[in-house]
Amino acid sequence: MKTTQAGQADSRVGRFRSQVTLAVGWLAFILGWLGVFLPGLPTTIFWIIAAVAFLRTNKRMYARIIAHKRFGPGIRLFVEEGRISKRGKIISISAMMGFAVLGSLAIPVVWVKFVVVGAALAGSLWVILLPTPESAARLDMAPSTDER
Repeated sequence: MKTTQAGQADSRVGRFRSQVTLAVGWLAFILGWLGVFLPGLPTTIFWIIAAVAFLRTNKRMYARIIAHKRFGPGIRLFVEEGRISKRGKIISISAMMGFAVLGSLAIPVVWVKFVVVGAALAGSLWVILLPTPESAARLDMAPSTDER
């Protein structure tokens, strides 16, 4: 009897977690869609969050996101392979640093300026450390130790 109750509780928790994940996916998707039209509001990061959420809860919406002509290939590359293209790195780092500098100019409190720029630097470093498809291709072409 106790295992049945524990199983039902686990099932409810699982359904709740799935519903929350789905809601986060839809919220991120909507914010990303707004980012297509509103300058300064990013699209890609929100659609990456939505894609990860939908990968677990709504395969059809995941397929729609990665099928998007402009954003889909980069999102698929990041979500499925953990890679970002060289062009994507340049755009991402430029946008992060540009908005961090603009934001820090608008913020009157000095320590908050340092936090904003520091966060952008940390994010930029993380993006730099992500592998690119180009680096994977070079590794695949490198001769193995058995062939030398």
